[in-house]
Amino acid sequence: MQRTLAVSGAAALVSAALAAFILRGRAPEPTPVEVAAKPAPPTLYCEFYNFVGRAPKVGFTFAVAHKGEAPAFTQINQIEADGTRTTFGGDGTPSPRWTFEMGSPPTLVSPDDAIRIVLYGYEGTKSSSAWFEAGLRSIQYLNLDGKCRRSGA
Repeated sequence: MQRTLAVSGAAALVSAALAAFILRGRAPEPTPVEVAAKPAPPTLYCEFYNFVGRAPKVGFTFAVAHKGEAPAFTQINQIEADGTRTTFGGDGTPSPRWTFEMGSPPTLVSPDDAIRIVLYGYEGTKSSSAWFEAGLRSIQYLNLDGKCRRSGA
């Protein structure tokens, strides 16, 4: 008798759950939304290392635009060894535009001429995620070895 009551109770619970599921109905399938993949704008990231331990001392990120023969490099941010990040152009002021000096090797020069980044392995418009050798020349940071990487379209 107890077994019959237990089976009947379990059957009643299953029936109630099934009825609730059927009465609630199925939710409509969401319509898939296609988002066109927009290529990321080209950037150049360079980081330079201290002399001891090869730890990064400073990093620069530039937006790269091609206008005519020479590319235009606009500084997006600067990251210091202590983690301090300075972002440019977000507060309505224009981002610093660095001068690109063609040569062998090409060089980026800061607007105030205080920092020069020598791009030893720069290959122009080729987009590659491979790192290439670079050098930083400045009074503030001294002469540091480093590397740069281009990304984006």
